Amino acid sequence: MTILIIEDEVQTARDLQETIVALRPSFSIAGVIDSVETGLEWFEQHAQPDLIFSDIQLGDGLAFDIFRQVRLACPVVFCTAYDQYAIQAFRNNGIDYLLKPLDEQLLKQCLDKIHLLLQKPAANTSLPDLTELLKAISGTHKSYKSTFLVSYREKLIPVNIDDILFFRVAGEVVELFTKDNQQYRMAEALDHLESLVDPALFYRANRQYLVAFKAIREVEIYFERKLLVKLVQPTADPIIISKAKATDFLTWMEGH
Repeated sequence: MTILIIEDEVQTARDLQETIVALRPSFSIAGVIDSVETGLEWFEQHAQPDLIFSDIQLGDGLAFDIFRQVRLACPVVFCTAYDQYAIQAFRNNGIDYLLKPLDEQLLKQCLDKIHLLLQKPAANTSLPDLTELLKAISGTHKSYKSTFLVSYREKLIPVNIDDILFFRVAGEVVELFTKDNQQYRMAEALDHLESLVDPALFYRANRQYLVAFKAIREVEIYFERKLLVKLVQPTADPIIISKAKATDFLTWMEGH
């Protein structure tokens, strides 16, 4: 069995690779990918593996950005801590997840289960549709936040989702910006906020910005086929869409 690892944490990728080889010496590691861009390039140049172990948040985007552009014929095990809905989606569809830091016993159980799925296709055990899993993980079928309660001068103020232009990470702080030029600190991490808003209305431009479609004034072609996103309200930093995410972002824009 060949296994592809998608993970941008060097030590985690190394530990995963070594543990897999130790547990299953007959398995081979097809490659280790650390970004969306290198992942897309890898799939263009190589045959698909039998199994993928993948983190979700990579340096230049989400692993989903790879899977949206590559038609996979193999199962995926996500190595991440995610919400309970996603965990149930994995388990009900026969694909597992690994919670970081990696646990060797859980990894062994995961490999045993995937091995059985791949070796016994005739026993009414079919691999899940990855597209449906991605819909479940990204929250396609769930309700999204329509209002955020923000703290301001010892008060809680409701902010309607329609009034939000973007969320931004500034150092260790996550901030919300409104169309009325109001700025509020948020208690939640940007990754969590991303899971609360409708992906049809908001796009995760990069690790720093989560922007609303209505906030986008224009998009420019940038250096090395990247995109520069300009909003109706000036931002402290340029909002850059990586080359790997550019096509997905433009498709999202056209969907409106």
